[in-house]
Amino acid sequence: MVLARREADEGAPHGTFVLAEEQTAGRGRKGRTFHSPRGENLYLTLILRCALDEHRRLPVAVPLAVWRAVVGEGVDAAIKWPNDIWAGGRKLSGMLIDAEISATGGLAMVGIGINVNGDTAAVPEIAEIATSVRAELGRPVSREALLAALCNELEAVFQLSSAALVEEYRSASIVIGRDVVVTTAAGESYGARAESISEDGSLVVIDAAGVRQSLSAAEVTLRPAPGSALH
Repeated sequence: MVLARREADEGAPHGTFVLAEEQTAGRGRKGRTFHSPRGENLYLTLILRCALDEHRRLPVAVPLAVWRAVVGEGVDAAIKWPNDIWAGGRKLSGMLIDAEISATGGLAMVGIGINVNGDTAAVPEIAEIATSVRAELGRPVSREALLAALCNELEAVFQLSSAALVEEYRSASIVIGRDVVVTTAAGESYGARAESISEDGSLVVIDAAGVRQSLSAAEVTLRPAPGSALH
């Protein structure tokens, strides 16, 4: 993300990406780290210069493109709001979008990490919460092919109308229609039901009092359905 910012400040064009074999300071949401071993996974940051209508849809378009890419490889995956891809009840991929708007349009640094061939079970601190494409499929996967698929899917989702984009996101979501616990930035938690997703990526929930709220920044934990391993 730091290198991509430098490249963007120096005029790097739309579609430029910075790719790493490993990260020594992988960054997630809210200052969290992202386990990034060498030579096993995909770590990249895309520089996107978009028209404002496309820019505001990035929180929907980017997770959908990543989901499409891993599903195309054969993984039974789903999108967990706001920026994760899950498979088998564990995290497979995470995204972070640093975005800004100017008079000429939107600039975004889109950081994407996908656990491709890493053995997450061998790392105690993430063994119960993370998985990889290889672990889900039982075979190694070409990182180059998955990266190419991701780039192609990004191109494809940008061609979708807002309605089609949101409809496909909803169908891929593991959150929509589920009971959840919402934790706000202030640390307050409450139960709600996830109802829908907005075109700008906000999650629409209905709390226990029947009040509908639109969340743009919060943590959501799934309440397991009967017989489900998801949480």
